[in-house]
Amino acid sequence: MIVPHNPLLIAFSRKMIMFFVMIAFGLPVLLGICGVMLPAMGYFPALGFEQLSFGPARQFLETPGIVAAGWLSVKTGILATALSLVCCFVILIGVTNSRALPLMRRWLGPLVAVPHSAMAIGLVFLLAPSGWLMRLLSPAVTGFEQPPDWSLVPDPHGWLLVFGLMAKEIPFLVMVSLGAIATLPTLKLQHIGNSLGYSRLAAWGVLILPLVYRQIRLPVVAVLVFSLSVVDMALLLAPSLPPPLAILVLHGFLDADLAARLPASVGALVQIGIGIGGVAIWLLVEFLFSCLTNTMRRRGWRLGIADKLLPLLVGAAFVPLVAASAGLGAAFLWSVAGSWFFPNAFPQKLHFLHWQDYAGYLPLFKNSVWLASAATLSAIFVVLLWLYTAPRHALPTKWLVGMLYLPFFIPQISFLLGMQISLSRFGLDGTWLAVIWAHVIFILPYIWFILAPAHRALDTRFDDIAATLGAAPWQRFWRLHLPLMAYPLGAAVFIGMSVSVALYLPTLFVGSGRINSITVEAVSLAAGGSRGPAGVAAMLQIAIPLLSLTLIHLALRWRFSRFSGMHSGGLQ
Repeated sequence: MIVPHNPLLIAFSRKMIMFFVMIAFGLPVLLGICGVMLPAMGYFPALGFEQLSFGPARQFLETPGIVAAGWLSVKTGILATALSLVCCFVILIGVTNSRALPLMRRWLGPLVAVPHSAMAIGLVFLLAPSGWLMRLLSPAVTGFEQPPDWSLVPDPHGWLLVFGLMAKEIPFLVMVSLGAIATLPTLKLQHIGNSLGYSRLAAWGVLILPLVYRQIRLPVVAVLVFSLSVVDMALLLAPSLPPPLAILVLHGFLDADLAARLPASVGALVQIGIGIGGVAIWLLVEFLFSCLTNTMRRRGWRLGIADKLLPLLVGAAFVPLVAASAGLGAAFLWSVAGSWFFPNAFPQKLHFLHWQDYAGYLPLFKNSVWLASAATLSAIFVVLLWLYTAPRHALPTKWLVGMLYLPFFIPQISFLLGMQISLSRFGLDGTWLAVIWAHVIFILPYIWFILAPAHRALDTRFDDIAATLGAAPWQRFWRLHLPLMAYPLGAAVFIGMSVSVALYLPTLFVGSGRINSITVEAVSLAAGGSRGPAGVAAMLQIAIPLLSLTLIHLALRWRFSRFSGMHSGGLQ
């Protein structure tokens, strides 16, 4: 391995890498928050505000519908996370240790890669009053010859936003949970519960799911914070009078009157408070459920009748996923639809007129590919640099972990404006370097989460044998470690590309309108009601992670086609 042999050099290198990671990828988030706090207190010298005051706070509190906007954010965020977790657990209970598990993995993998905005566009095309679902049911089932006058998309209470968040987060939570289940003797625990008279649902509920939740707690909290402050999906699925608080803050930041940024900065700080409050509520509910689980264990609640409802519950849990898949199909149909009049279930004519305008999409598509590739490779380089400089089995410090995962637990809208202001002072906003750097900040935690356990799982005996044969550290790295970590590296590239393509706010703010991506364009087109072009943009969004997945799969299959199996490195 590429590790210095001098203990002093090991300690120095580790501290230097930790300092670099904290300064380069954690400190900007904190500086971004500080960059929002000063305008929130009335200090913005660039606009002539040079004294601290409570004016921005009063202005923000006087915004019409501000309380309803905050309540909408809290309601939709907590409800979407709770329902997503419940559906995830129901799917695990119904599918784990069954023949349907491999098929579900192949289905959920691409859904995880679909950007949030593309998922929202698909649901709009599917569930709108003139959407594909209503066309499939009309007029035979509904009797409608014209689109109904319903305010379903967006609905006034935010239920469609909850449904959209569930469609996006359930696949992610299921895939993370399956990784946790792989480390647990689930079949043995289930048999123990069944032998004691517990139903399948009760055995999972009191024996297995608490262990699974303990391992996925961090991703669940990250999902909660994101759901409380989501912007791209809320722009398309949430009500507009009033919208969620994050949308109000975004409108203030994008207002032509630059003075509107001061009360918007107050809103950004309030959004942080909503995130903290949402996590506190979640922890309280988590404690109550822990007490309920302990009560079930002590009193021996076996819930024998619950297994009869399990197929129905599993079917209901899959509804958001089916809707998401159908929505993506609807987006594809709209991208190739010619004339398509209601209530026809399918377009009368197919053409590629929208796709022929490739010149307008090609620069944005190239920008997205370039941003995703550069940010992903940079994040992988940083993680490998840390892993191969630190001691072999050394655990990262709490400070490093906290800095790495800081973007997960602070709403994006709450610090990106401060980052933009700081970058603009140095003339770096709207540059490729700044946008790539902003993307790396959000990609790095995912790369660490994948590569760090894979690196710790490497069998050191392979390295010792190679060293006795005279292989230099860099030779062992290229010819031994990289092949053994090929599959985790492939997963890291895929996840990094998927996360980067889906980033809307970092590209919007740090890019300052000079560097756009296909995601920014897709949200703009869908919000403007351009169904055909929005469908094309959504398909191009999906194409990038799926294309990267295909290339990674083909490369790994070609490279290791002659290998019957490799252990301790992820190749099986």
